[in-house]
Amino acid sequence: MSRIDELLAELCPDGVRYEPLADIGDWYGGGTPSKSRLDYWKNGTIPWVSPKDMGRPIIDATEDYITDAAVKGSATKLVPENSVAVVVRSSILDRILPTALIPVPVALNQDMKAVVARDGVMPSYIAHLLRSHGPAILQFARRTGGSVASIESSKLFSFRVPVPPLEIQDEIVKVLDTFMELEAKLGAELEAELETRCRQYAYYRDALFAFCDQDI
Repeated sequence: MSRIDELLAELCPDGVRYEPLADIGDWYGGGTPSKSRLDYWKNGTIPWVSPKDMGRPIIDATEDYITDAAVKGSATKLVPENSVAVVVRSSILDRILPTALIPVPVALNQDMKAVVARDGVMPSYIAHLLRSHGPAILQFARRTGGSVASIESSKLFSFRVPVPPLEIQDEIVKVLDTFMELEAKLGAELEAELETRCRQYAYYRDALFAFCDQDI
């Protein structure tokens, strides 16, 4: 944390700037191509991300794939590589806000949104940031009523998050990526150790972003 301390003192003497999520990049919605159109699904090569794929922190493959014809002929759109996806409608929102970094071009179903970071914001930083702020986002933006839990887009986009200079983002990402890599290496055969590492990752993630919580 000392390196981040030094950078904050040097680059953010008056505190870290906050921005609404709407301003951190370009947001994309999704849609479901008609299941009756075989040409939309057969031999598809474009990953089509839905909530069922959102169990990993990084997604480069999906259960379903669609074709170029599906993108051109339906409500779904092609999202550029290095986006960050968020579930906005699913019963899983009763518990957590699933997010994932997506390093490849994809399409989304209607229960998803994704953001492509603007200049000055790292995609990996956004992914860690949204995991840390997930409970607060759910409390702030979850839609009341309805049969399935969902996120109200206007509230999601207005939720404000810390956006420090790139040098600080990079240091935060390095720390948190290290913990994620350790988790991946441990695997299920070391379940107790993995659980400890998961708790450590969550602790340092939340501590790092709380460290940036100096609104100006």
